[in-house]
Amino acid sequence: MVSPFVVLQSLKRTNDYPSATAPPESEKPICRFFKTGSCVYGEKCLFRHAEENLASREPTPATLAVADAIEDESKKDDFSRTIGGAFVQFEAGARVSKIRLPSDFSAVRINGLPQGTSEQSVRDMLAEKGLDIGVDDVYMLHMDGSCGASVRSDDPSFSKRLCAMFHSGYTWQGVKIYATPIAAPMPSGHSARRVDCKKVHLSWHKAVRNVWLNFDNGDTAKRVSDLFAKGSYRILDQKVTTKPATEAQPTIHSYAWSPSRNRVNWTVMLTEVPAAAETKDILQAITLERNRPRHVEVGPPTYSTDAEKASTIVRSLLTNIGPLEYFEVTLETNARRVKATARFLDEADARRAATELDKKELIFHPKARLTVQMVYSAKFKAGTSIYDAVYPRILAQEKAWKGKNVIFKAYNSTDPLKRFRLLKIEGESAADVAVAKADLESILGGVVAKGDGIPLWDSSLKANGRLFQAIKKLEAELSTTIIRDRGRSELRLFGSQARCEEVERRLAELIRAASLSTSARAIELEPHKFFWACHGGFRKITARLGPEKASFDIISTPKKIVISGSLEDYDVALAIMEGREQVAESVVRHEVNEAAQDCSVCWTEAETPVKTRCGHVYCQECFERSCTMGDGTAADFAILCHGNQGSCKKVVVLDDLQEHLSEGALEDVLERSFSSYIKRHPNVFRYCPTPDCGYIYRVSSEARTLNCSNCLRPTCSACHEPHVGMSCADHQDIKTGGYQAFAKLKKELGIKDCPTCKTPLEKIDGCNHMTCIACKAHICWVCLMLFPNGTGIYAHMAKLHGGHIDMTGL
Repeated sequence: MVSPFVVLQSLKRTNDYPSATAPPESEKPICRFFKTGSCVYGEKCLFRHAEENLASREPTPATLAVADAIEDESKKDDFSRTIGGAFVQFEAGARVSKIRLPSDFSAVRINGLPQGTSEQSVRDMLAEKGLDIGVDDVYMLHMDGSCGASVRSDDPSFSKRLCAMFHSGYTWQGVKIYATPIAAPMPSGHSARRVDCKKVHLSWHKAVRNVWLNFDNGDTAKRVSDLFAKGSYRILDQKVTTKPATEAQPTIHSYAWSPSRNRVNWTVMLTEVPAAAETKDILQAITLERNRPRHVEVGPPTYSTDAEKASTIVRSLLTNIGPLEYFEVTLETNARRVKATARFLDEADARRAATELDKKELIFHPKARLTVQMVYSAKFKAGTSIYDAVYPRILAQEKAWKGKNVIFKAYNSTDPLKRFRLLKIEGESAADVAVAKADLESILGGVVAKGDGIPLWDSSLKANGRLFQAIKKLEAELSTTIIRDRGRSELRLFGSQARCEEVERRLAELIRAASLSTSARAIELEPHKFFWACHGGFRKITARLGPEKASFDIISTPKKIVISGSLEDYDVALAIMEGREQVAESVVRHEVNEAAQDCSVCWTEAETPVKTRCGHVYCQECFERSCTMGDGTAADFAILCHGNQGSCKKVVVLDDLQEHLSEGALEDVLERSFSSYIKRHPNVFRYCPTPDCGYIYRVSSEARTLNCSNCLRPTCSACHEPHVGMSCADHQDIKTGGYQAFAKLKKELGIKDCPTCKTPLEKIDGCNHMTCIACKAHICWVCLMLFPNGTGIYAHMAKLHGGHIDMTGL
């Protein structure tokens, strides 16, 4: 493995940097290892300073290809993948070692830590409290006078436990610190769409009052009533409800007229008037003097609790169910209801709040009800150039989303380079959000450019040669975004449908012309040849042929140098390789010995031989086929060595798989291993029941309704059925027809359920006035009508049922 340090040295020795403007940010060779603190050269790393060193010099495609190649080669694969919405870690033999879901993580922010606190000291403090956290999961936040820390754990109960311990503050090293729950960041490399089902929308009635306007003629009263009804007259900038003007009916005692003791003839009643409104506010709303009432009577408010206290009461209802990440009240002065948003730490708590608190009576306003609705949201991180290109399509789709009360938001990037935009889709219907999410994913996925049904591609696109530059000009000319995917050898188009079709047609012409003028020929690189190419060999080829004719392909296995030119160009490249220098002798002897050995699969002389760490040789093709065809058993999945006539059976290490398999084959093996693991552990993980969804969820003995983070389908984690708001037993009864059989039996026995509390009641004989033994409700046995007491029930039975005694059985 060659270090980035060596590559930059070789680049700096060349004259490939003509004076020009600074290169695009996406093409600067910047050390990823320095950014993560893992670069072995530290401050001496030349890649760390590449941004300043190359500010006035633009690398050629050839030098960029070498830099990108070596950086990718040097980047160590930790064999963690995002599959099925899960964060999966693999070990030797491509076996699954660990699976974590987004719901497995929780996090807190600790505030008030002393200056100079380190990650290790935070870890030690938590260890004393019985909380085992790795140092890598602690992120220090430095502030004026103190510092804080964000701590993540793959224990979903971690956040609740720590916040309970620090509920009223915890004294540590002489200072009091506090813990606040936060959304847990996903591990590095987790690419799953982030779906959130922990938020709820709440609303409750504002305090309002009734107002009576008295007039001495009907025309004025009717005119004012119409103006309030149309919203022309508004009280405290809020539209109110009005009833038609009515004429007062005089009584024997004039003072007995209601609701006021005025002797005027006409009254207009206003309802839903803000409780803060007073007489002067009502009069101010009626702008014309000729419409002014003779008298205004203001009724009492529906409740006297102030807005802040009411919000506190509502919040306490939520915190009684589970801890909140936040609770926010929306300030809308002209709305009739107070609206709020709350986010729980646990999805189950949000679901429970929506089930138990929706339609609940409020102690400060018993006649009104609280509404609580779960909110489903999906977040996307999209490149700014891609978002700008597809924005017209998103805008057109957004109209359809709004029709289903699904809201789309695009947030400005906090990245100084403005490379990404955060997009969010949100709504109260899981099904509608799932459809909108699929729509947005399709738009952001772009269109693969094809010609005659085959992806348009040319091997020269592996480098930034003439064809690539022509494509970039086409991109600017037609105002579209064209993404080059070297790994999949395809071009993705982003823009309007009409422009993408035009780009696709023009791309086909460009690639056809390029293929007629040149032919690509690959030079496969054995390890010692790859070593030679990295140590100046590739630079010699590009210096002789030109950077547009040679590209470095390190994605495929074996690694290749692709020559896009004439047969003479190909011969020149081979000739340069014949005179190669800096080839390690030990490596050459090693390859010669390997080449003379037989393949462990086909038992013939190994063609393009590869050798595993356990010392057995394969043909490149045979090794890949043996891995992808499967070396697992019913009990376990593992890629095993077939060497020594099949008796080796040692687990193939991950480095061998990465080194000797193409990128596509390696990913196929890992996905097969994951699928095998899920199928072999049905008591731990299950696939979402939605066909073709492919996401997984964690099984639990306790019934919990989970929403799939891909299709948002609700599924019970215990019985794996999509029932919401009922127990597994009740759902099973309904599914198998048990309830229907029970209902039939009750009808045959003459048993009826109390209409209030559903307690089964049986009448043997006597009066049809029944009193529920559980809730004491007064019930007419014949029609199950309810009465507040037993007084009116007998008149009801006499009028509708011919009496209070059931005569059918006599």
